[in-house]
Amino acid sequence: MGSLFTSADGDEITGISNGAVELDFMAGTVTLPDGSVSNMNKNLNDLGLNQCNSIGVWCSDADATIQVGSAVSLADHQLNHVVCNYGFSTVRINIPNNSTPTASNQIFFMASTDGWLGYSFPRISHQRGIVPASGSNASTDANVVYLSKHVGAYNQFLITTENTDGSNSLDVTIEFSEDGSNWFADSGYTTAVAVAAGSYNAFASEVEHHFYRVQVKSTSAGNSADFKIHYNFVCDRGSAFL
Repeated sequence: MGSLFTSADGDEITGISNGAVELDFMAGTVTLPDGSVSNMNKNLNDLGLNQCNSIGVWCSDADATIQVGSAVSLADHQLNHVVCNYGFSTVRINIPNNSTPTASNQIFFMASTDGWLGYSFPRISHQRGIVPASGSNASTDANVVYLSKHVGAYNQFLITTENTDGSNSLDVTIEFSEDGSNWFADSGYTTAVAVAAGSYNAFASEVEHHFYRVQVKSTSAGNSADFKIHYNFVCDRGSAFL
């Protein structure tokens, strides 16, 4: 019966910027691109072992590459990656610069000392969050992108822009892109949608564009409005098994 390795509390790790996430199973540590280090629930040193033999990794950006040890690197446009019967002690997750805010990526992982991973990755997964993570944004007189995500591999997209201001309205535009460079207003947003103080705009789609983003500006010049953006991107597809 093998041992399972994951984050210290078993939760997904959120608020990750683009760059390399280093998983060191010998020391039992997770090092994020910003240099912060957290512990796993256990480590190989304490077990008197020198390698794991299977792993599953989920990363919120399907353009991420997963390097297992020094020999296996995956870039197959999946959210979930499962590798079995392969010895390793380190894993690197390379997260591309596809997100606004930059530090809005998420991961979770489960590794085992057994050759076959004794954990079944879910067929349904999702990335969700609030922008900003705490407090609120303040609109300006110009259109500003407050949320932009690569959403390849997801198939449902839910974005709610909440106007938390007590008096001023704001304008919302939802745009899509296939290459991350050329953007087009989504249906219903060719003219910016005004959201009154204390109200919200709810966007929901199953159209699988490659990128989505949200632009916000003040409806009336000089009258800033406080707001939050809630997002949830859902995937009901399976994993990549190697």
